[in-house]
Amino acid sequence: MTTEGVDPTRSTFTCPRCDFPVGAQDTICPNCNINLALAAVLRERHVLVTLPARPGAPYISDFSLPRFGEFLLRNRYITEQDLEAALTAQRELAAQGRPQTLGQILLGMGIVTREQLDVASVQQVRELQEALQEANHRLEQRVAQRTQELEQALYHLNELNRLKTNFVANISHELRTPLTHIKGYGLLLQNSLGTLNEEQQNALQIMLQASERLERLIEDLITYASTAQGKMLINPTAFSLGPLVETILAQPEFLTAGSKVQLQTEIAENLPPVLADYEKVDWAIHHLLDNAIKFTPEGGEVVVSVTQGNHRVRVAVRDTGIGIPSERIHELFEPFHQLDGSSTRHHGGAGLGLALVKQIVEAHGSTVKVQSFPSLGSTFSFDLPVAMS
Repeated sequence: MTTEGVDPTRSTFTCPRCDFPVGAQDTICPNCNINLALAAVLRERHVLVTLPARPGAPYISDFSLPRFGEFLLRNRYITEQDLEAALTAQRELAAQGRPQTLGQILLGMGIVTREQLDVASVQQVRELQEALQEANHRLEQRVAQRTQELEQALYHLNELNRLKTNFVANISHELRTPLTHIKGYGLLLQNSLGTLNEEQQNALQIMLQASERLERLIEDLITYASTAQGKMLINPTAFSLGPLVETILAQPEFLTAGSKVQLQTEIAENLPPVLADYEKVDWAIHHLLDNAIKFTPEGGEVVVSVTQGNHRVRVAVRDTGIGIPSERIHELFEPFHQLDGSSTRHHGGAGLGLALVKQIVEAHGSTVKVQSFPSLGSTFSFDLPVAMS
């Protein structure tokens, strides 16, 4: 090899194949005529064998070329008999502790020349690169297709959620009108339309209680529809949580529940006021308490506690009820979903209560925390910020 006529100022590196100095603008080695870009890739991937510069071109090692013998056979560099003989020799040499590549054996047997091996190895590398590029192209197409399918599925899911929310809002408002008329007949209990006997009064009382339960359900549906459309409005004021909890427990439904379970409070002294939406926090605590009573067997205990933390006040509702498996806790806050979804479930409801509690608490910048163990009970808690004086 000679370097006559080479401009030293042009030479920035040497050919990865023959070490001949080449310039940055060269794409083909002036000495061995190899494509410099291809040779650089092969060197980077450690598939070039470094041999001393001498006349004749070094071939690419078939250590890094998959099924090199089959490639040579397919492209008619060798025959089936040549391949079988070379493989037999390769196995014998390996057994003797003198392993050689298939290319070295074919060279030694005189079946192919070094130039043929060089051309064949570069040809196979190119085929492998083209196959890799084609596989990458197909993969990119598949990814693009799947991405488009997922985007369409997400669009349809969002559209279904929007339609569901609109339906819930519309049907809830439509139910309000006839319910108002039904509740109006509660005036009969005041004997405004004549005297009622005891049996009639009991029947009307049951009807009135059912209509009130239906009204609460409709209000929940309307609240859910509003929040699902991004209409959760918070009107923060400063108030004390202790008196709020006492007011909730003094309501008739909870006074009645006291005959089934033990209702207790644990309210810390000298609690600072919180800054929150009074009505929505009232609703959230009311529902958590109602839920705890519903799922606590007779003779059990439900405790509402209010404690102070770091610039926060925590509300917790603890029960000794049936508890929840840890792997199903994430389902609690899904709207229109109940853990017991069977037709024989013991507890009613639309499955909206905890979903609304979660939305209310998160609208206050907090989160609902749940601790629960099957057959031992559950604790639901959330924090509210202290009102700055």
